[in-house]
Amino acid sequence: MAALRALWLAPLVLLTVRAASNQSASSGFSSLSATLTTVVASSSSFTPSTITPAPSSTVAISGSSTAAQTSTTASFVAIGSIPRNFSDVELELLWALVGPVEEPPFTTTPVPDVPVTLPTAPPPLYPTWYALQPKNIFPNLTFPSGFKFGVATSAYQVEGAAKSDGKGPTGWDWGARQIGQSGDIADLQYFLYKNDTASTAALGVNAQSFSISWARIFPFGTKDSPVNQPGLDHYSDRGCYLSDLVVEILIPFFVELAVINYSLSLGVEPVVTLFHWDLPLALSAYYGGFTSPDIVDDYVHYAETVFKAYNGSVKMWYTFNEPYVYCEQLAVYPFDLTLAPGVNSSTAPFLCAYYLLKAHAGAVKAFRAMNITGEIAFKNNGYVGKPWRTNTTEDTEAVERNAAFGIGAFSEAVYGSGDWPDIMKETLPESILPRFTEEEQKDLKGSADFFAIDAYSSLWVAAPPNGIASCLANPSDPYFPFCFVQVDYDSSTNWPAGVTGSGEQASWLKATPNNLRHELSAIKKRWPYNKIYISEFGFAEPEEQSRTNLAWVLDDADRTNYYMTMLGEALLAIHEDGIPLAGTFAWGMIDDLEWQVGQESRFGIQYVNYTTFERSYKRSAMALSEFFSSHT
Repeated sequence: MAALRALWLAPLVLLTVRAASNQSASSGFSSLSATLTTVVASSSSFTPSTITPAPSSTVAISGSSTAAQTSTTASFVAIGSIPRNFSDVELELLWALVGPVEEPPFTTTPVPDVPVTLPTAPPPLYPTWYALQPKNIFPNLTFPSGFKFGVATSAYQVEGAAKSDGKGPTGWDWGARQIGQSGDIADLQYFLYKNDTASTAALGVNAQSFSISWARIFPFGTKDSPVNQPGLDHYSDRGCYLSDLVVEILIPFFVELAVINYSLSLGVEPVVTLFHWDLPLALSAYYGGFTSPDIVDDYVHYAETVFKAYNGSVKMWYTFNEPYVYCEQLAVYPFDLTLAPGVNSSTAPFLCAYYLLKAHAGAVKAFRAMNITGEIAFKNNGYVGKPWRTNTTEDTEAVERNAAFGIGAFSEAVYGSGDWPDIMKETLPESILPRFTEEEQKDLKGSADFFAIDAYSSLWVAAPPNGIASCLANPSDPYFPFCFVQVDYDSSTNWPAGVTGSGEQASWLKATPNNLRHELSAIKKRWPYNKIYISEFGFAEPEEQSRTNLAWVLDDADRTNYYMTMLGEALLAIHEDGIPLAGTFAWGMIDDLEWQVGQESRFGIQYVNYTTFERSYKRSAMALSEFFSSHT
């Protein structure tokens, strides 16, 4: 979710990179999908004086608008200097780059009693004449047969057990320490996955989306390095594909079922993401990760290994989570220290996007050649947006630029022409934006079986203060090469787009359910699809992290309202707009580690006590459960 999820950090990890007055044409995706160049003013008129670009040295890998990360105190090994002998000694050398690792407080997997009994439902938030109960929201409308009511997590954000069972270090194991965070423990879901799956199943959820840790499967990452069998076995028992009937009969006797198999045993479909930002650190040390062409073959080999291991048990796959956000991460501290030789923060996001798309196409090509059961795509993020002002055609043009440089940066190649959006190619030279060959375009076009969007929020879009034409003509313009801004208040009334998420850490996140139907239709218009999933959506309850009374924590009214209004609009999108929505996945299953802000921003529908690791259902979880059960 989160984040940065940059805005799409959104969930959360927002990568905020502000344009600089001396920013060059090769400044990366920096003003793109997050609230990078969001304009907030007290006047309904758009005045350039209210938009002050930050200095180019101010680059924050944070959802905070106040703490720009400019420190360069971290260091990283010279790219290519570590020998590739794939030994235990080398693995410890890689972990030495990270530093001391906190050991988990326990290393066993408890087996919960199932089914889990839900607590008593909370009383209504408001009088029924003012706000409907979940079951009474459009009671005559239902979701289609086979609809996936899901929850979502990612490996780094919840697993903990950073070094357990032979896992190698990841970029975030190293990077988090450079900004004062650590994922060593997180939610310890590596050991508590059965408890979390059982509590999720009790809500009536029928699918859970999670990611595989590449570094658990291949500690060194490369195609010629050894597989870590304990890591592979953690997610699914080898050769163990059980029918529903067999699972029902055998589950009482086989309590050691791994993540995927245990999920299936409780009637919860596993939805697997191959890469959710936690790149094996070895690949950064060897050649610079996704800023090097070497990444393509290594990723495809990893994907093939996982496809083969879990084929038949997993039937819905994602190659990448929010590639836009991930590639932006590489342009900022501390990940800008891990780039391939000759690559800098200006070119890194575009090179990353190029190699990532090639890796996606290669993985999908292998998926289909291997006759893997199921469907595959990637998780996109961002929004198309609406014109901020209706009395100027420039804002309409700005919306198209936002769409092209945002969702379109990855979707056009897969769901459209097989190439970059024309707007990107017209703006950026080949020296900045590598061009795809005809063969690469052929592999990319159609390399997804459905569309998936992390649809947290959306804003208005406007032309930059000096106009689009002036911006495009001047590479020194602070908004070049994007030449648009994202605005979070209405131009005619000055009212904000919606309730804001938890403090500055999630200030990019606005509750904007009224925009959901527009966004689903706007995406379909530009990149036609026959099926779409809302692969993540969620809300950081304002100030939840500062509440000391558990009862107040659990009564997450704003998050509950967010989910109920979004799901109501989803129903209308299906029944009134003809949107082929096939599932929604709430972020997140539990409170998690929200990347650079750690536990300061919470998205979970279950509270996590980080001392005892006990989970507790929040009001939002109970509301989702009631909504799901009453609309099927």
